[in-house]
Amino acid sequence: MKISLLLLFTGVFAISARNSYSQNKKISVDLKHVTVEKFIDYMERKTEYRFLYLVDDIDLSRKVTVKARNEQITTVLDNIFSGSATTYSIENKQISLVKRPDRNEAPQHVIVQYSVSGRVIDSTGTVLAGANIIEKGTSNGTQTDFDGNYSINVSGPETVLVFSYMGFESREIKVGDKKSIDVTLIESAEGLEEVVVVGYGSVKRTDVTGAVSTVNSEDLTALPTSDVQQALKGRASGVRVVQNSGQPGAGVQIQIRGGNSYLGDNNPLYVVDGFPIIGSISFLNPSDIQSIDILKDASATAIYGSRGANGVVMITTKKGTKGQKGRIDYQSYYGIQQVIKKYRMMNSSQFATFANQRAINEGVSEPFDLNNLPEADTDWQDEIFRSAAIQSHTLTFSGGNEKSSYSVSANYFGQDGVILNSSLKRGSLRLALNQDVNDWFRLSTDAVITRWENNDANVNNGSGGGNNIFAAALAAPPTIAPYDSEGNLNEVGIYPFSPVVINNPLAYAEILDRQYSTRVLANISAEFRFSDHLKLKVLGGTQQAFTENNYYSPSIITNRTPTGYGHTGMTRSISYLNENILTYDRPVGSNDRLNVVGGFTVQTFQSKYNESSATGFATDDLENNALGSGSNTLPNSSSITEWTLLSWLGRVNYHINDKYLFTASIRADGSSRFGENNKWGIFSSGAFAWKIKNEEFLKNWDPLSDLKLRLGYGETGSTAIDPYRSLNSLGQTRATLGNTDVIGFASLSAPNPNLKWETTAQLGIGLDIGFINNRYRFTIDYYNKKTTDLLAIIPLPESVGYSSLITNLGEVRNSGMEFSVGALVFDGDFSWDIFGQLSFNRNEVITIGKDILGGPLDIPFAAPINIAREGEPLGMFYGFMEDGYNDQGVINYRDLNGDGQISNEDQQIIGTPYPDFIYGLNNTLNYKNFELNIFIEGSQGNDLFWATGAVVANSLSEGGNQLADQSENSWTPQNTDAHYPAPTADRSQFRVSDRFVKDGSYLRLKNIRLAYNLPVSEMKLPISSLQLYVSGQNLITVTNYPGLDPEVNTRAAKGDLRIGIDQTGYPSSKIFTLGLNLQL
Repeated sequence: MKISLLLLFTGVFAISARNSYSQNKKISVDLKHVTVEKFIDYMERKTEYRFLYLVDDIDLSRKVTVKARNEQITTVLDNIFSGSATTYSIENKQISLVKRPDRNEAPQHVIVQYSVSGRVIDSTGTVLAGANIIEKGTSNGTQTDFDGNYSINVSGPETVLVFSYMGFESREIKVGDKKSIDVTLIESAEGLEEVVVVGYGSVKRTDVTGAVSTVNSEDLTALPTSDVQQALKGRASGVRVVQNSGQPGAGVQIQIRGGNSYLGDNNPLYVVDGFPIIGSISFLNPSDIQSIDILKDASATAIYGSRGANGVVMITTKKGTKGQKGRIDYQSYYGIQQVIKKYRMMNSSQFATFANQRAINEGVSEPFDLNNLPEADTDWQDEIFRSAAIQSHTLTFSGGNEKSSYSVSANYFGQDGVILNSSLKRGSLRLALNQDVNDWFRLSTDAVITRWENNDANVNNGSGGGNNIFAAALAAPPTIAPYDSEGNLNEVGIYPFSPVVINNPLAYAEILDRQYSTRVLANISAEFRFSDHLKLKVLGGTQQAFTENNYYSPSIITNRTPTGYGHTGMTRSISYLNENILTYDRPVGSNDRLNVVGGFTVQTFQSKYNESSATGFATDDLENNALGSGSNTLPNSSSITEWTLLSWLGRVNYHINDKYLFTASIRADGSSRFGENNKWGIFSSGAFAWKIKNEEFLKNWDPLSDLKLRLGYGETGSTAIDPYRSLNSLGQTRATLGNTDVIGFASLSAPNPNLKWETTAQLGIGLDIGFINNRYRFTIDYYNKKTTDLLAIIPLPESVGYSSLITNLGEVRNSGMEFSVGALVFDGDFSWDIFGQLSFNRNEVITIGKDILGGPLDIPFAAPINIAREGEPLGMFYGFMEDGYNDQGVINYRDLNGDGQISNEDQQIIGTPYPDFIYGLNNTLNYKNFELNIFIEGSQGNDLFWATGAVVANSLSEGGNQLADQSENSWTPQNTDAHYPAPTADRSQFRVSDRFVKDGSYLRLKNIRLAYNLPVSEMKLPISSLQLYVSGQNLITVTNYPGLDPEVNTRAAKGDLRIGIDQTGYPSSKIFTLGLNLQL
């Protein structure tokens, strides 16, 4: 049963009121052809009266017309309910509506005998202030106070009390001989209709015309992570999340319905409380987020125009609640991280034998006496890996009164990396205030400030054994001990067959790579209500970031920085936003509704950067704090970047008879990024939804609770280039005139005044199905989107004077299907809730002209891995196919063009970084106070380019260690079908080839969590709720991938088409955590 929501604080302010005042109070009201439910809602908003009723007893859909001017409340109520099946009573400022007894029924009188008291909470232990308690069959009732407590006088032990609260299932409990009754109410599937946040507004879930997925706060905080983006993995259909690194603070890449752009990073637009974010959202504390709505199709994202092509992620942070008594929430966890697995490298004996065989093959002396091997047998991975702590603490104060609400939170997050000298420390403060100044004016403020310190281990720069501590650990010989007899780092040294010095991997842990950053996001909005139907919202906000990068490589890195290298970089960026949004919303006729949104926005951005570097330091003690003491000061540099975006926008929603829903939107964006002839772009969309369930032929079929068909088409854009790319940019240069060095400027890039947006047109079809009050839910979506005017860089002839030009020339298509299912399998003391999603996407380059190669992989190949080619997905792996070995055990490659030589013309497509499908499955099981959550996710059919294997194989030429399997499965005259070639110094035999393309499919137990909710009421604890839990992340992974982790993309970078590459990346961790959630 559904009860009208009582505004909090009503009971307190009504204590001193008298019935005579309540009944003689005069009001004015003018409503025409409204339902009784609308009348009640109006009265509760405009007067001090609050209504109490059982929805089954009152005809809320009955139409009434009410016109009164300074008339008593009793006169108004008599006019409405006279002659109906409803009667009323007034107690103080509470109006109780009850079903009028039949004439044949004897009147029921309440004979007060004794009092019953107790407390009402929800399933999480949160008190429900303002919950209704009614003695069934009478008008005798009360509400809970701010602490969820109540007391009611009842007629006897046969009395049945009805407990209800908006959004929750009602409960009926017989009093019996109980003097105290504590009640837990369960959220209703349809009592509180879910609201979805869309661009510049929100709509009921049942009225959504586009493709939108929602992730709630419980899912976002299920994983111990600093970045909320990681928590989205596997939670929403059509959303692929790729973790770039396991390093603390490392980012992720998110693709919604595939990648559209070659130059762009294909990440979606993030909008936090209405503010479009520039860059990452890693500054947000996951515990501060209420929900995330992911807008996937053009009908939902076109309102964001030139920034909507990659999807839009709407983030709503937690707010206080009006009328809620102040409360305190504390969330905390502490965990231990360990690497998921290690590589099995050669031990000392295997390495010595292998190195001797390699020397024999090369015709040089054997470096080891196998009868007198060094005592050391070092697995260098054990030296750089460690068990590491992770922790988070969030304290929140929230509450409100009748006209205002507040929420203030503070968070500390700390994570030590599983590799030495890597960590993240982050602290944040957040404030949310809302104030109804009067009936027509509201002010809201949201602000968050975050400060963090990030220590990076040098891992993901792809430099093989250069400054990469992990690559160095794989390459370092096991025959060397980490430390000498005096505790100093051992020099690894040079073997007779090695051309370079191999540094001790632990020396790389001495590198300082630290980032200090402060991020601020703040906005204030004013809402003016000109009438019940028309409002204007004016928002002003700013996003600011201040970052300091400090780097120092000490002289102990003898093969890189023998005299030390120091660097300092400073970045300051500021963005300002102003939005002015007018909304008109009202019924049309008796069954239709119109909603119109229009507005103007402007956003600006400015970033300033400066850096200084030096080498040649007399001591490492000062690190980068005295760059001027370096004997070789490198050229300083500085830069400034600015852009502006102006926009006009509009949207119309029209609903006919709650069956046919129409949406149309348009946005005009003007951007300073693009060419003089194409500054403005116009993006529009249209959508239609049909609530088939509400048709007469299905309306009364009770098993079916929802059936809705969605159709949508629209265009969105992408600003996939950096500012100034359309202009003729100048750069500083030096020249010698006579005997004098002079500084001047030279043109660096060719201008393109016709440069314009990438435009993505998308068609979407969806079907929403629900059974048994949406206990079983299904969603199916099909989409087909084409991106035209693809931005790309093309080479130019030398005669032009420029090496390349950025232009619009290509087309890319993404199409696919998405499936999601939810089911409440069991309900009661034991409940089981399931949610799963399955997503398919196919990507194809339609036109692009000549092949475009991705950025080169510097170590070990100095060659590109990915390619953009017509008829193929964007970014396929491109290289050579192996063709066995020659009679010396050297790799042969296929000569595709038959010219008798192996050259670039013999390369072909060798693999795909794209999965056939991705999936996620979440199970939540509850038994009384226990809760078990199991989350599984995975990817099927994608390949990974295992560049780590190539790095290790190539390190043999420098005396580096190898995988243990290579000592057992290398080519010999007796083993010509071996997996590895014969040991040799010829590193050129390893190319970008199918040897390193591996199946990246996996299934992972992402999270398992067991929680216990203490019965605080039974235990008489002075708290509202307390939950204790244990959890584990990444505990089980099923995969054939030989690398450490199939969730990897270490070479991801904007604008160079390097995807699906695992190059000695920072490994992911398995995590064991203990946590608690406390509410006072």
